[in-house]
Amino acid sequence: MAKTREEYQAKLVELRELAESKTREYNDALQNGEMDKVAETESDIEEAISEYTGIAELLAFDTCEKSENPMVTAVTMLTFRTITKKDIKEEGSKVAIRKIDDKEKYIDLAKLHKRINGGIGADKTWIYQVEKMNMCMTAQRAQDLGCSAENLKDINDSYAMSEIAKQVQLGKNPCSNTQLLKTLTTIITAMLGEGYKPNSHDVAFLKSVYAKKGKAALSVACANHKNFRNYIAEVCHRIVTGGIYTVEFKKAK
Repeated sequence: MAKTREEYQAKLVELRELAESKTREYNDALQNGEMDKVAETESDIEEAISEYTGIAELLAFDTCEKSENPMVTAVTMLTFRTITKKDIKEEGSKVAIRKIDDKEKYIDLAKLHKRINGGIGADKTWIYQVEKMNMCMTAQRAQDLGCSAENLKDINDSYAMSEIAKQVQLGKNPCSNTQLLKTLTTIITAMLGEGYKPNSHDVAFLKSVYAKKGKAALSVACANHKNFRNYIAEVCHRIVTGGIYTVEFKKAK
């Protein structure tokens, strides 16, 4: 890092104060209908948040890079803290009030992998294995849903991934119900090394978060590579920390 850690941390304090100051100006301008001022302060707030996030990410990467095992450190940390804007509309009020709030952001394992000379992970090809697994998960979901042969062929022929990932072999039907744990074990071993093993709960978590309702009727949207890496990172986090999964739901009043 060009500056010392202390200098970067001082800059974070400065940027948060700037974002909060500009947010107060934004709220005043919005209340007074000064739309040019609203647009100007909006840009200033976005710029401060962006710079803050960049420095916070740099500090997180530096922590990982200086550790004995950057991959294990990254998935143990899982996220770093940055700031974000939040608009809150109180009951009875016509205008939302903006404030600056904390936000947890995933450590980007792909970016960290490229940043550190030689990469991270026990097997440096883990990033391509994860891409191929994502493609196989998508194909398996299409098969489970009884999608058309044309849809399945399109996934196999046109799925967006690197040329290296296309050559990765994960075995026959790697993401079927009977093979998914084995495939996930291969990925986790490549990332963390021997001695770190996923279990059936990790498989259930991955299957639970992998897809969501698509935009069109009768359609499902599967995870992109960035989101899928984050899901795999969460599994790694659970393994290295001994965590337990939870289910969120709406409680009766």
